[in-house]
Amino acid sequence: MTREPIAHRLSDQQRSNICLLLSTGCDREAAANFARCSTVDLQREILCDPAFAADVRHAEGISELAHIRNVQNAAQDVKNWRASVWWLERRSPERFGRRDAGTITIQQLQAFIAQLASSVFDAIQDPDDRQRLMQRLDQLERSLQAADSCHDMPPSAATMADNPKLLEEVEVDSVASPDGSDLESDDDFAE
Repeated sequence: MTREPIAHRLSDQQRSNICLLLSTGCDREAAANFARCSTVDLQREILCDPAFAADVRHAEGISELAHIRNVQNAAQDVKNWRASVWWLERRSPERFGRRDAGTITIQQLQAFIAQLASSVFDAIQDPDDRQRLMQRLDQLERSLQAADSCHDMPPSAATMADNPKLLEEVEVDSVASPDGSDLESDDDFAE
């Protein structure tokens, strides 16, 4: 006969202590340690009790709000302009994050692919070749979206050199040029 494990429940005092510590800025591990429970116990309680989960999120939000207010207050003084830059970089890294020279965002790369598709589409006369090219570019676009949504690469630092797997998914065959010959090398594009 197998015994079912006994679910350890946190006491009201432990719950209160956890929320108090989270509201001061402690992480969940420190709060659990202070309440003399494990992080597994804390996570289990959060999953089993939606009201406690809401209390935990609220306590964490209180702490975050206090720090955001500090940054906003510091940014009111012109000499502390870096506080605003810091906030913008972290709030919207895809728009304001630091980028090393030569990096591009996924959005910039997607816009380039759209422009490239339009230019090449006009140059290719054969409808079958156009269709194959558009399918390949759509596949590349989907792989970029998947990489962005899975956070395989930072959205503000998407470089092809750092992420060659983006292109590995796209099988490249020769594409017929408008005059009927196959384009197989970079030299063919320079003509």
